[in-house]
Amino acid sequence: MGMAFIALIAPWVAAVASAQRAGASAPPSLNVSPQGNYRDGQAISVAVGPNGYFTPHARINVIECADPGGLASNLPKDITTCDGNTIQGNTILVGGDGSFSQTGYTVYLLPSSSLGEQGNFKPVCNQTNYCVLYVGQDQNDFTAPKVFSAPFLIAPGSGTTTTSASTGSSGSSASTGTPGAQTTSTTTTGVGPADSLATSAGNTSAALANTGPPADSGWLLLLGIALLLSGGFGRRRVIRGGR
Repeated sequence: MGMAFIALIAPWVAAVASAQRAGASAPPSLNVSPQGNYRDGQAISVAVGPNGYFTPHARINVIECADPGGLASNLPKDITTCDGNTIQGNTILVGGDGSFSQTGYTVYLLPSSSLGEQGNFKPVCNQTNYCVLYVGQDQNDFTAPKVFSAPFLIAPGSGTTTTSASTGSSGSSASTGTPGAQTTSTTTTGVGPADSLATSAGNTSAALANTGPPADSGWLLLLGIALLLSGGFGRRRVIRGGR
């Protein structure tokens, strides 16, 4: 009779205990830095403060999951709407007080060629399709302790090279590789002082001084002609005198 009674009330006791645990330890807040939308390949940090929700010393995984429309009602229900390739590379363990943190977690524009994914791979996370981060103890069992980040969008990475350029009236600025961008200040190296060339925003002509004929060349030419004529005249007089 005693054993039968215990077997009868055991499920009820377990249910009550589970309800008490759930009421005493609600899911903690997930702190994500920076907050907002991201770019492909951006590194972020996630952390959870002390709590009684996560199991001390349990392993935590972080994964990108789809969240259509960025709605709470569309949060993932299981791993099928998450990308297992986005799991963090190192092991995250819950501390004795329930807290844990992860720095340098990389978010990806999905599907991602960097992860070896084809164009038809799911889920899709981009500038129009919202995603969230699953942060929990067992991504294969969504009944295990877990929290989700706020929904976010992901834009392509910039992939540009910063160069120095002049903006004219407002001074110098960084160029992002936009077609048609023009550098208006240059420095020529590897030449001698007499061959140096400089350009400026207001004057793009060469700075070599007076590259034409010398200013006194006309007078020198006239003087030479006069000397030739006087020499010829003197020579004729000498010849006549000799005769």
